[in-house]
Amino acid sequence: MCGIFCNISQNHANCIEISHEWEACKNLIIARGPDGLIEKFENLTPIWSGHFVASVLWMQGSDFCEQPAVDSSGNILLWNGDIFSGNLAQDNICDTIVLLNALQSCSSVLSVFQEIQGPYSFIYFQKSTNLLYFGRDVIGRHSLLLKVDTAENILTLTSVASKDVNRIMEIPAIGIFVMNLNNSRVNFTCYPWKEPDLRFTDIIEALETRLDVDIDIEKAILKSDVSTCLHMHPNIKDLEYLENSPCLENSCKILEYLIEDKDILERVNRLLKLLYKAVEVRVKKQPKFCKTCIKLVLEKQDVICNHSKIGILFSGGLDSAILTLIADKYVSQHEPIDLINVAFEKSINTSKKSSANNEKQSMEDQYDVPDRKTGKQTFVELTKICPKRKWNFVEVNISQTELQEYRSSRICNLLYPLCTILDESLGCAVWFASRAKGTILLNTNVYESPCRVLLLGMGADELFGGYMRHRTILRHKGWDALTQELNIELAGISERNLGRDDRIVSDHGRQSRLPYLDENIVEYVQKLKPWERCYPTDKMPSGLGDKLLLRLVAYKLGFRNTANFPKRAFQFGSRIANGKENAKDISDRL
Repeated sequence: MCGIFCNISQNHANCIEISHEWEACKNLIIARGPDGLIEKFENLTPIWSGHFVASVLWMQGSDFCEQPAVDSSGNILLWNGDIFSGNLAQDNICDTIVLLNALQSCSSVLSVFQEIQGPYSFIYFQKSTNLLYFGRDVIGRHSLLLKVDTAENILTLTSVASKDVNRIMEIPAIGIFVMNLNNSRVNFTCYPWKEPDLRFTDIIEALETRLDVDIDIEKAILKSDVSTCLHMHPNIKDLEYLENSPCLENSCKILEYLIEDKDILERVNRLLKLLYKAVEVRVKKQPKFCKTCIKLVLEKQDVICNHSKIGILFSGGLDSAILTLIADKYVSQHEPIDLINVAFEKSINTSKKSSANNEKQSMEDQYDVPDRKTGKQTFVELTKICPKRKWNFVEVNISQTELQEYRSSRICNLLYPLCTILDESLGCAVWFASRAKGTILLNTNVYESPCRVLLLGMGADELFGGYMRHRTILRHKGWDALTQELNIELAGISERNLGRDDRIVSDHGRQSRLPYLDENIVEYVQKLKPWERCYPTDKMPSGLGDKLLLRLVAYKLGFRNTANFPKRAFQFGSRIANGKENAKDISDRL
C-alpha cells in the first residue's frame, strides 16, 4: 500500500520549502511504503509549485516501479491502488506504468478511470492543461485526505495525516476532483461518479462550507445500471420456500433444505463464482516474496520464498471463514496461510483478593474472548476440510498497557480526522490484528507474520444484511425500508469504515484487500432483491436469516458449524469495546 503526498502552493521565487504538513505526515507516509521513498519538487506553472512524495509498497509487476512517476510529457502520477480487472489490467507489468501510459495517450483523463476496476486513490498532474486530478475509487476503499488553506493558497493531499495537521478531512468518494492551476486561487471542479442525488448534494454543500471554496459540478463519469427504485413487498410465491422449511429448529437442516431450491442454488453458485474470482486475483497479484525476503530481492539477491504471503483477519465468523477456504485454492501448498485472531485483555477486578492458588489468571483465561472461542472452533472445522494445508492460527493477545501505549502514540494519528469511540475501538482492534504479532496456537514462541497481503471481510454486512438494525428495520418498516437502508449503508461505507481501515492496516507495510467489495460482486448483489440476500425475520432461527445468502455459500463450501454462527461486532468479539459507552461519542482517549 503506497503512501502518497502532494502539496501545491504559490511559487515564491522558485524556493523549495518543506511544508509543516509534510513534516507532520512523513513518518506515517513512510510506514505505508517501506520499499522506497522519493520526493520531487516541480514548478508546475509560473505561479504554482508542487511537492510530490511517494513511499512505495511493491505489489504489482515483475520489477519495482518508482513513484512519483513522470512521463516524457512531464505528467506526474501518484498512484496508490491496484488494477485488478477491466481493460487496463495486465500481468507482470506494474499498474503504475500501465496507468501512466494510458493517461499520456488518452483524449480524456476521466475515460481512463472509467476502465479501472480495483481500489485506489490517486493524484495526477496533466502538464498540457495544467490540471491537477485527484480522488478515490467509486467504493472508496483507499484513503485520501485533503486540506485547503484559502488564505495562503495551499492545497495538501495525503494518504494519512497526524493530529498536528489541523482542519484536514477525508475526501468523499463521490467523484474525481480537479484543480485548475491556470487560475491564481485554489479552485475545484467535481466530476461525480454517478448522477447526483440528494446525498451527493448534501456532501458537496458541506464540503464547500468546510473548505470555503465553490465547487463546480460537471457530468457524471459512470452510467449506473443498478436500479435505484425500491422493491415492493414480496409476493407469497417469493417467500414460500423460505417460510416452509420442515425443520425450523435445526439451522443446518434449514440450509440443506434451502440449497435444494433451484433458484436459491443458482444464486449461491453465481456468488461463489464471483468470490472465487475476486479472491484469486487478490491472492495472486503480488510479488512472490514475504516482507523479509522482498528486502533481499530489492538488494538484487536471488531468493526462493516459501514463507507466508497471505494473512486473513480471522475472527472465526462467517465472512473470514469463507475467504479463508477460498484462498486455500490459490495459495501454493508449500506455503502456510496465517489466520490472525486478536483478543484484548479482560479487565481484572483488583478489589477482590485472590486466593494463593489463583493469584494470577492464566493467559488463556485472560484472553478467552468470544472471537477467540469462535476462531478456534472454525479453525478445527477448517483443518478437517483442508487437512493438507499448514495453517498458522496466530493468537494476538493485547494487554491493557500495550493498548494504552499505542493508542495514544500511534493509532490516534492514523484514525485522524475520525475520533469517535467506535472509530477508536475498531481502529485499535484492526491495528493490532494487522500487526499480526503473537504466538501460533500450541506454540509459545513469538511469531510476527511476514505476509504482505491481508484479506478482510469488510463490506459483507452492508451487502448481505448482517447488522441487528436490519432485522429491526424490517420488523417495523418493511422490505422497502430495508432496501433503502442497505443502499445507504453501502454508499456511506467509504466515509464510515474504509478510509480509516486503510490507514490503520497500511501502517504495518501490508496491504488490505477486500474481496466482498469487488466491483463485480457489489454489482451482482445490488441487483438482488433484499429477501434474496437476507431474511432477518422471526421465522428464521436467531442468527440464520441475517446474511442468509452468505450462510448458504458457507454451507456449500463444507462449513456446517460456522455457517450458523451469529453475527458479532468485531469490537465486542475481541472485547476491546465497552458496551456501556455510546459509540458515536467523541473519544477522550485519542
